[in-house]
Amino acid sequence: MSKFRYFLLIVVLAGISLFAAACGSSSSVESVAESVDEPDIDAAQIKLPDAVFTAEDVAAVGWKKSKELSPETLPGVTSVWYGFYAQRDVEVRVYESQASAISSGQEIADVATGRRKPAPFASGGISSTRTSYSTYAIVGNLILLCEIKIEDCQSLLDAIGQ
Repeated sequence: MSKFRYFLLIVVLAGISLFAAACGSSSSVESVAESVDEPDIDAAQIKLPDAVFTAEDVAAVGWKKSKELSPETLPGVTSVWYGFYAQRDVEVRVYESQASAISSGQEIADVATGRRKPAPFASGGISSTRTSYSTYAIVGNLILLCEIKIEDCQSLLDAIGQ
């Protein structure tokens, strides 16, 4: 029996060693771990603090306005529009001022983009048209939610204030 126990111990230790080596030294595992960072809550772009825009101003620089959404689940918003830019979904939320967009809309935008977890029993913040945005920016009194990455919307963001 002692030879069997010795053999079993060797097999178990060898298995654990191989598993640990595979998990610990693989460069693909390291690169995946490096690419999956926690979202930075303060990373949203905030530009043009005194500017006031409309959805038509955004449409004038290339955003394709598709339909108006109900603003009733978004506190402080005056209108919400769904549309497209550079083959990406972009939602435009219009507030009275940038201060209102930040105080009433930034936390909801953080939840909509996955930067923050929703509060228990929270409602609103994500339109019925698009349920997953990855990023957003605050430009003047607007919050623009972009489908995948901010670079996809960057030329739109830059053009709004010009």
